[in-house]
Amino acid sequence: MALANFDFLPDFGDPAAEARTCRSGCALFDFSFLECARLEGTGAQTVIETFIGRSLNALGQGRICYALRADADGRLVADLTIWRTGEESYEVMSGRREDVEDLLAHDCLQARVTDLSPHSAVFAVQGPRTLDALRKLGDVSRLESLKYFAFDYARLAGVDCRIGRLGYTGEAGVEIIADRRDAPSLWKALTSHVHAAGFIAVDTLRIEAGFVLFTHEFRVPVWPREVGLEKFREAKSVLMPEISLVCFRADADKLVWPWRPAKGLQRPSEPGTIVVTSACDSAVAGGILGLGYVVAGNGAAAELRDPNGIFRNIRLTARPFYDSGKRRPRAAW
Repeated sequence: MALANFDFLPDFGDPAAEARTCRSGCALFDFSFLECARLEGTGAQTVIETFIGRSLNALGQGRICYALRADADGRLVADLTIWRTGEESYEVMSGRREDVEDLLAHDCLQARVTDLSPHSAVFAVQGPRTLDALRKLGDVSRLESLKYFAFDYARLAGVDCRIGRLGYTGEAGVEIIADRRDAPSLWKALTSHVHAAGFIAVDTLRIEAGFVLFTHEFRVPVWPREVGLEKFREAKSVLMPEISLVCFRADADKLVWPWRPAKGLQRPSEPGTIVVTSACDSAVAGGILGLGYVVAGNGAAAELRDPNGIFRNIRLTARPFYDSGKRRPRAAW
């Protein structure tokens, strides 16, 4: 199986089967498009805290935290993960090149910033059989007790890796960081035991799990509280009327995969209207499942209308739709 070449490869032949494989066994995703920067020094923590608008005092070594980026008005523009790799060292991972460039602009003696993006490969193995697959490639005993949003190190197929217990599917799983020079051999070894999957499958899985994709859910001008993410960033005042991110089921004549929202999305301003930001054909839901925004307090509306006319018979459902208690990714292996 060919390496995905650090790009958004849509699928490896059958995206629906790839999503099912992740739910029942495990699947392999190439996330090497992620941008990464290392910050080191006495001022590194301060630079990152200013950057993400939250304290890192509770983040211990070997732990990972989720964070948000906002513009000057407090509207969300991106999300990131912060990995604390030492007493005064951190790595920041983002889907936006601008975030790494902004961090590089803060390079100084107290906070040395290094762009790791050209040298890093990031693979994700997700699903209930993840550990079983990794055991075939090396000693992963230290990962067996790894807590959610923590990381450790292991050698897989002769490649030194940093392995974080997190993911983007709602399943137990890991993200594996390795030197990009080792990526082809590591990918080949992983695909000997794990089915490769593409962007359509991971998009379906993350919608089922209720996770945001910044290029979609943050395309609407939105504040942390409106996305249910207020604990990750202190928010400024919200435009009125306030809106809420919801999950829905619907019908449509045809849904092109991967589905993308229109440009220039506006906040919903009237009850009964939903602004759709994500959608997929979900086997778990038995049809179309998506995410979108409604006016806050409009969750019990009898009918919702898509102004673009793509979706009809729109019914709100639990978010997340899959594993509504969010227990699976946190559960013991």
